[in-house]
Amino acid sequence: MALIINLQHFFSEYRAKLGANNMRAMVVFVGDADWSFQQFNSLTQHTSKKDDVINGEDSLKITIFSALPTIDLPHISAKNYRQFLGTEQQSIFFTITDDFQVDAFAALSGTIIAGGVMYLSITPEFIDTSLFSQRFISIANAQSNIIVTTQTNQMAISPEEFTDVEVDSIERSSDMINKHSYSITAEQSHAVDKILHVVNGHRNRPLVLTADRGRGKSTALAIAAAEILQQANKQIIISAPHPDALAIFFKHLKLLLPINSVTEHGHHQLSYQTSQLNFVPLDALVSNKPNCHLLMIDEAAGVPLPILRLLLSYYHRQVFVSTIHGYEGAGRGFSGKFLKELKLLRPEGQHLHIKQPIRWRDGDPLEQFTFSSLLLNAELKTAHYDATQDVQYQFIGATKLFADETLLQQVFSLLVTAHYQTKPSDLKMLLDNPNVSVALIQQRDTQANNILGVALLLTEGGISTDLSQKVKQSLRRIRGHLIPQSLLVHSGVEQAFNFSYQRVVRIAIHPEIQQQGLGSKLLNYCQQQAAQQGSDFIASSFGANSQLMQYWFNNHYKVARLGFTKDAASGEHSAMVLKALTPNAEQLLKDVNHNFQQSLNYYLTDEYKNLPTDLVITLLNKQQIIGSVNQQDRQACADFAQGYRVLSSCAPALNRYLRYMLTNNSVHCLQDRLGLAVLIRKVIQKHNVEQICDEFSLTGKKALIATLRSYVGEHLS
Repeated sequence: MALIINLQHFFSEYRAKLGANNMRAMVVFVGDADWSFQQFNSLTQHTSKKDDVINGEDSLKITIFSALPTIDLPHISAKNYRQFLGTEQQSIFFTITDDFQVDAFAALSGTIIAGGVMYLSITPEFIDTSLFSQRFISIANAQSNIIVTTQTNQMAISPEEFTDVEVDSIERSSDMINKHSYSITAEQSHAVDKILHVVNGHRNRPLVLTADRGRGKSTALAIAAAEILQQANKQIIISAPHPDALAIFFKHLKLLLPINSVTEHGHHQLSYQTSQLNFVPLDALVSNKPNCHLLMIDEAAGVPLPILRLLLSYYHRQVFVSTIHGYEGAGRGFSGKFLKELKLLRPEGQHLHIKQPIRWRDGDPLEQFTFSSLLLNAELKTAHYDATQDVQYQFIGATKLFADETLLQQVFSLLVTAHYQTKPSDLKMLLDNPNVSVALIQQRDTQANNILGVALLLTEGGISTDLSQKVKQSLRRIRGHLIPQSLLVHSGVEQAFNFSYQRVVRIAIHPEIQQQGLGSKLLNYCQQQAAQQGSDFIASSFGANSQLMQYWFNNHYKVARLGFTKDAASGEHSAMVLKALTPNAEQLLKDVNHNFQQSLNYYLTDEYKNLPTDLVITLLNKQQIIGSVNQQDRQACADFAQGYRVLSSCAPALNRYLRYMLTNNSVHCLQDRLGLAVLIRKVIQKHNVEQICDEFSLTGKKALIATLRSYVGEHLS
């Protein structure tokens, strides 16, 4: 019983110390699930009665992550953890048996308030089979303010072993809004002032507000929004990659506005007197462009750069808010690329970073552990590249990454920088998935092996015929076999699982040395290695935009499929590209690509009707070249350009002639991008006049026709 006695001392003494220092703790139980819960139950039993654990205002509020049906406490599952992101938990009991839901752990740890505790239960059997968990426990053991205790070795731990934390005074602001007792840090108060200045100051001076988790950036948005709504006739739009990310914002916004003064019109839509605030999804924001006095984008690191650019070009008063570290998105990719572009496009814009935590103090043990164990603090080193010197390549596996922490951090920091959807679970995939391999391109310098880029690959295919039939019949879906599964289910390739694939899940070149051909060199190396291993295809899947699609085309990949629906996070259709490495694969890819090209013309007026025109151009450039256009079509184009015939009578000829020019990749045809985009929308994607005028800010049908006549006369006649 020494363990329980000492851990109870921890609760009575160290937990009091945590509360006084505005910090949180973590207790890890390594043992079977029943034993772990017994220890947890013993620790919390003295705090309050079971019913009070949930309902008592002054008691320890505990939520269970996992299915423990015999325990009468609130449960969180892997499927619904996101709905808890806007909550504040005093403690969470997180169980790990046959899988480690890493993204849920990262997210839920941020909901625990100061003085709270994250309890984590993990079985020894799971640790034995997981390099990720071995590293996780090792880091926990090495951090003095984290308790790790095992079922086989119940070591007594005294509170004196924990690191003391000096208490500094936290600078607070006494600002109140509508007489609510809502004190904030001076940094947060400064952020509110900056947001208000975006609305009341000069146009085209956007604000970028960044912070790590728990710094109160969403609350700052809510405070500013409450003040703006109390002005007459103000329209605010807020958006984010996921509506769940706005739970804290709306919670505090409702608290800040006068009681009984808010009218809710639906989910995340409300009004105060004559002002309104509405949540608008990213895809609707891009396609409809609703008017507003202020556009707020929360978790902007999770929004693809093409979408951010579009929003920046259309709206004149914007606030971009984002987490720099964490499960929400690749913050450093956002800060590394978007902020640089913003400085060029909107030099009067400002960037404000909040450092002071709100929910806990600097040096919080749980935050430090989460950052270290999930590599949320992995720093991207400066790259040293000499174009006159050779580069080296190598494939590495999980064992090498596990053994070399510096290498692991370098690899993961590159992956985080390169992709907006990199998650903590990707770190677990790196270390635990036997089908994953990592390719490096590097250049040796005097200090170390200088990593210039990294590619993450996944082996797919090669499952049984019986299992593939279940996939075809929609009875099964198999994780980790995206390419053959999509070929079978969506493209009707019966023999898809008879082939083997290497899928490029991520490819990242250091942002300081991009646009020098290193990505293509690394991709070519991956192709050579895949061929040597006997793979039939090398492939990839990604959110399609013109620039990315052209990159894969330049490396001689062919499109197999373009998804019908937009990805919720990226707002882009998912493209699947392949390159054949064997003769049999070559024939299959030829057939699949031909079917895609044949279907593209139809889908451009249906599922792909709103595909960006730049992407349409890129796709049509790769269609089979049309030999010629007859004289009647040429004459119809000339007649339309000169105003002799109306658009409707010439539209079929314009369609054929434009496709001919695009498939021949006519540079002359591509010069006037506005006229080309308008023509594509009208004669290829068949949008109506009102849609086109709204999209391209044309005053009406006459302006549209004039734009088309000018373009056709200059480029198609």
